[in-house]
Amino acid sequence: MPGEIHSAAGLDAWYGRLGEVQKRGLRWTAADLLPGEGGQEDLYPKYLPLGDARLPLHYRFEPGAADDGVTLEVPLPLLNALDPARLSWLAPGFVADKAAGLIRSLPKAMRRNYVPAPDFGRAFFEAFPKPSADAVTGELARFLSRATGVQVAALDFDEPALEPHLRMNLRLREDPSSGGRVLAESRDLDALRAQFGERAGRAFAARAGRALAAAASELRGFPDTPIPLQVAGEAGVPGWPALVDAGDHAVLRVFADRTWAEAAHPRGVDRLLRIALADKARQARKQLPVSPKLGLLYAAIEQFGTGPDARAKEKEQLRADLVEAALNAVLAEGLAGIRDAGAFQRRSEAAGRQLFAEAMARLQLAEQIPGAVAELKPKLEAPLMGWASGNLDDLRAQLDGLGPSGIPARHAGRGIGPVPALAQGNAAARRTRVARSGARPGADAGTEAVRRRAGRRTVARRGRGARLAGAALGPGRTAGVAVRAGTGLARRVSPKKLAQRLASLR
Repeated sequence: MPGEIHSAAGLDAWYGRLGEVQKRGLRWTAADLLPGEGGQEDLYPKYLPLGDARLPLHYRFEPGAADDGVTLEVPLPLLNALDPARLSWLAPGFVADKAAGLIRSLPKAMRRNYVPAPDFGRAFFEAFPKPSADAVTGELARFLSRATGVQVAALDFDEPALEPHLRMNLRLREDPSSGGRVLAESRDLDALRAQFGERAGRAFAARAGRALAAAASELRGFPDTPIPLQVAGEAGVPGWPALVDAGDHAVLRVFADRTWAEAAHPRGVDRLLRIALADKARQARKQLPVSPKLGLLYAAIEQFGTGPDARAKEKEQLRADLVEAALNAVLAEGLAGIRDAGAFQRRSEAAGRQLFAEAMARLQLAEQIPGAVAELKPKLEAPLMGWASGNLDDLRAQLDGLGPSGIPARHAGRGIGPVPALAQGNAAARRTRVARSGARPGADAGTEAVRRRAGRRTVARRGRGARLAGAALGPGRTAGVAVRAGTGLARRVSPKKLAQRLASLR
C-alpha cells in the first residue's frame, strides 16, 4: 500500500486500479484473522486428533461468554473416549497462561516460591511445547519441584478455581447422521458423562464391533465366538468388548473406555457361571445337613418370625446363604481372562466340583459361632440402670454393627480356615471385657477410650483394611455373618428371645 494514502477515498481509488489477483491477495476472511482458523496453527490448532477422527476446535476471546477460550466439538459416540489428561492441556497457546493460573491457585506458603507466576508459566511451556501423556497438573508439579527443590503435588493445585477460559469447553453434539444438534455444553467432562455417558456408550457400541452384533442380545450361556480384547471402533477409536451383568442374564457390549470394560467383564462372566451352576447349587442346598438346633439359632438371629411359614424358611434360608457364600468363594478370582467357551466350560466344571465342599466348610463355621454369640448376648444387659452403660453400649454397638456381610465376603477367595479361631479368640476377649466392666466399669471405660483413639489413628494411617483386621473380627459375627454372602444387614436380637430359643432346644 502506498504511503501517501491517508483517507478512505484515496484507498478506494488505489484499490480500484489494482488487478483481480492483487485484490484477492488483500482480502482476508475472519478465519484468516482469528487464532486457530488459519493463523498460528501450531499454537491454536483447528482440530484435536482422536483415533482417526479430528474433532474441531474453536476459539473465542470474549470474557464472560459461555464459550470464552477454546471449545471442542464432541460427537456423542466419542464422549466416553475423551482423555481427561489430554483435555487439561487445552491448546498450546493456552499452556503458559494455564500454568501461571495453577501456580496462583497454590497455597500461599507454596506459591511464594514461584513468583512471578507468568515467568514460571512461560518456562513450563518452553519445556512442554506439546502435551505429554500425563495431565498438565502432574507435569507442572514435577517441573516446579525440579526448579526450586520444593515438593509440589498435582493435588496442591486448585484447578476448579481457574478462570473459565483456562478449562476446555465441551460442546456435545448428536451424531451427524442423527441431525448433529447440540445436546449440551459444559467445561465439566464428568458431569457430561454422568448425564450422557450411558447414551454415548450405546451409540458407540452400535457403531463399533459390528461383527459382535449377533451376540449382543440376552445371554444365558457363553457365546460360541471368542470375545476379543479389542475391536476397531467408531472413527478409528478402539473399542473394548466385555460381558455385562444384567441381573438374570448377561449382555455383550463394546466400551470406549478400557477400564470400564475391565471392570464389567468379570461380573458378566460371574453371572453366566452362576446360571451354568444353578443345578449344582440347587443340589448342594438339598444335600447340606443342617441340624434343627442350628436352624433355630439362625432363625433367632435373622428374625424370620414364629409362624409355620417362618419355621419352614429357617433351614432353607440358611442353606441358601451357605451355598451363596460358597459360590462367592469358588468364583472369587480369575474371571477377567475368560474370553472363550472352552475356558468358560473348564472354570464351570472346576467350580461345580468345589461347590459342595465349600458349602460344607461354611456350615462347619456356622456351627461354631452361634454358641459364642448366645453366651455373650445375655451378658450385655446391665443389671441396674446406668451400670457400666458406656462399656456395654459400646460392646452392643460392635455386636450389632457387624452385619452378616463380613467373613464370607472377605475370605471368599482365601479360604475360611483362620476364621473360627479368630472368632473364638475375639469372643474370649469380649467375655473378659464384660467381666472387667462389672468389676471396674470406670477403668474399662478409660481403657476403651484409649483403644478407640488408637483405632482412629490406625484407620487414618492404613485405611479401612486396618479396621477390618482389628475389631471387625470380634464376637459380633453372628451365625448370619458366617454364612451370608453380603445380602442384607444383621438385625438386633434381644437376649430374652435368644435365651427362649436355647431353652426350647434343651
